[in-house]
Amino acid sequence: MKTFLNKLLEYYGITEADFDLLINEDDNLPSFLNFNKIDEASLYLKDKIKNNAKILIYGDYDCDGIMATSIMYLTLEKLGIKPGFYIPFREKDGYGLTIENIDRFHQLNYDLIILVDNGISLTNEIDYLNKLGMEALIIDHHTPKDILPNAKYIIHPSVSNFGDINMSAGAVSFYFSEALLGYTDPYLLSLASISILSDAMPMIDYNKKLVKKGLVYINEYKFPNLCLLLEKNENINEIDLSMNLVPKINAIGRLINDNNLFNIVKYFITKDLVKIKALTFWINSVNEKRKELVKEISINLDVTNDDPMIIEVMDINEGLTGLIANKILNEQNKAALILIEELDNKDILKGSIRTKDGFDVINAFNNIKDLLLSYGGHKNAGGIRFKKKNLEIVKQKLFEYAIEHPFIETDKKIINIGPNEVTNENYKLLIVFAPFGQDNPVPIFELSNFYTKELVFSRDRKHIITPLGINSSLIYFNFDNNLLNYNFVNFIGTFEDNLFKNIHKAQFKVISYYKN
Repeated sequence: MKTFLNKLLEYYGITEADFDLLINEDDNLPSFLNFNKIDEASLYLKDKIKNNAKILIYGDYDCDGIMATSIMYLTLEKLGIKPGFYIPFREKDGYGLTIENIDRFHQLNYDLIILVDNGISLTNEIDYLNKLGMEALIIDHHTPKDILPNAKYIIHPSVSNFGDINMSAGAVSFYFSEALLGYTDPYLLSLASISILSDAMPMIDYNKKLVKKGLVYINEYKFPNLCLLLEKNENINEIDLSMNLVPKINAIGRLINDNNLFNIVKYFITKDLVKIKALTFWINSVNEKRKELVKEISINLDVTNDDPMIIEVMDINEGLTGLIANKILNEQNKAALILIEELDNKDILKGSIRTKDGFDVINAFNNIKDLLLSYGGHKNAGGIRFKKKNLEIVKQKLFEYAIEHPFIETDKKIINIGPNEVTNENYKLLIVFAPFGQDNPVPIFELSNFYTKELVFSRDRKHIITPLGINSSLIYFNFDNNLLNYNFVNFIGTFEDNLFKNIHKAQFKVISYYKN
């Protein structure tokens, strides 16, 4: 009979020797010097500070952009200056640095703009900025185009030859902070770990190490900026950050289109507990509004058709296009592009696309770049902007791409376990493989032939809370009552740790079930 460890080894395709290496793995992060010319960029920026240059950090409105902006702001603050910062408004500014904003910052006498989580494709904008006598330093991770912008320095995972695995802009900013400060700041590293999770970067190699270390720091230091928003200050893991913290941060950039947008950066750079508590309330309220809007749109959403992918023009808040595209992707298993009319120019459409492996967003956009005004993103998510008159030909070209590049479906592996295997000792074996994420999935488990007459219910009978052992249980929140029609069922779920009053309890958290 296979042991729990043997089952994990088979799932991840490694040997016991590999597992021993994993347990004793060196958790040191690679040196920031692995970025080509990062030391030169550091000296350049320090020289700018020394000569009293007026510096602006120009970020992005998603979680990665907010984390990267906050990291760079706090880094420069530690070096003795208070830089300006700007988060573009999704509807008014769009993604990246605009000519209009360059003119604005030039009039405000800024000498240097540090672009974080954007800039790698802005060749024309950087040329214009240079022409005005300003300078640019780019910290980005998006896919570079054939011609790079003429910035003073570019710090980018592939352009700077750091490694073969992409990372978030927040992570790149963190490494630059190390180069500038000469030490590792636990809070800045923690923000970087959140950014890796928010942009679903591959959870392997140096990304995995950074997130792992970030979780250690978050649980050790209990930063109020993070714990208050999480509503949790112990036993925090990557799931808490991905499912609870990141959506709240993203909600601000999706819905706020006035100067209150900048409060999301202020939240992460302040140490004033009164301000943190007030902004926590505000962030939570915006997130609740986001949930209500998505629910309202979803009720009336009907995009079912036989097209190879879903492309719809909708009259919704621009910040919700990505969420709706993702919802359609998951429900219909088709690539989804949700478009809206541009706020100030109804002749232009812009929107968000979500796909799965097989349909590469950047490759698809490159094939129609002559039809586009701008585009960008990652392998499975991106943004697009084009003239409305080109809608039908854009549709046709993307439909053709979708037919030629179907999703690559992979069989989801499930580990079959018995109730007696849900133990604290086995959970400790499982988390050796953590943190989990893209390219390092959390295992899904199955409890087979579970006798329903042995299930124990909460007082209101809405949930199942069934003991499996002394310190273990099966949890099924808001369970489907139909399962009680069967004598035996198979439960599908995850293996988790529940900490209550300093007691760790292993629990099998049910996702779904099927009859035996």
